[in-house]
Amino acid sequence: MIQVFTGDPLLAREALLAEARHLGIEARMLPPEPSRLWEEAGGGLFGSGALLDLRELPEGGWKALREVLEALPPSARVLILDPRPTAARSRWYEERVERRACPAPSPAELPRWIENRARSQGLKLPSSVARYLASLVDLKEDWALAALDQELAKLALWPPPLTVERIRPLLAWQPPTSAFDLIRALNERQVERVWQLMERLFEVEEPLRILGALTWQYAHLARTWALVQDEPQIEESALARRLALHPYVARQLKGLAQRLSRQELMEALRLLVMAERAVKRGELLASVALEGAIWGLLSGQSGAWSELFGSMVVG
Repeated sequence: MIQVFTGDPLLAREALLAEARHLGIEARMLPPEPSRLWEEAGGGLFGSGALLDLRELPEGGWKALREVLEALPPSARVLILDPRPTAARSRWYEERVERRACPAPSPAELPRWIENRARSQGLKLPSSVARYLASLVDLKEDWALAALDQELAKLALWPPPLTVERIRPLLAWQPPTSAFDLIRALNERQVERVWQLMERLFEVEEPLRILGALTWQYAHLARTWALVQDEPQIEESALARRLALHPYVARQLKGLAQRLSRQELMEALRLLVMAERAVKRGELLASVALEGAIWGLLSGQSGAWSELFGSMVVG
């Protein structure tokens, strides 16, 4: 019997270890070495077992392992940890073994997952803290859930009450600078804060990507503004569904949209679109266009800067 556990690394490993306990197999992970696998799972009067970790499988190492797996007797029990299998291994798994998928929760499900995970560690976590923790990670990263789990273990040792303000200094990582931070500072005309945030963004992103992200956020801000105008009492969950966005993102957009007028939004969006278009048509360097857009948004004169960008594009 061979089973493979795929999906999120943390969840796949936990599911594998739970199955190992159920089958009475020692919880000892083997490296991807064919000889070791055969020693542990290839013989024995009582049907031996092995836990095989393929997370560090070297390139070209699958063929030899596959030959050993195919040569094992029917009595052998092997549990394989392979969170992100290659296409070749996936095809072999589909044909030969039982596959146990362990997907990460979706962004919408993540706050509830965090709350449940905390509860399993004896920690009662407020929903606001769970939402804040969820906002810090990118589920596309393999380490996301493992990092959250480590933070929850740390918070379980901290005396209540737990609030976002209290836990923020305790976390091993801090929230990345987001477009929300920048938009909020722009709306409040916090010049020094805006350029501090811009410096941090420049360290991790190209100017054109920052410009594109701002355009995307303002487009969603405009749509959020329209939805809130039509339904002033709209709930955040309903707003998130309408926008097809994470509830945390929808909540941030709603808070920002309520502080802006339609004219401010339309002028800002037009400015950003014109700046981005000027870059893509080769009229301006991305860094110059982004800086001009930021000054236009800061000065409250988005319309005048839009005309400037427009004249550059037309000219």
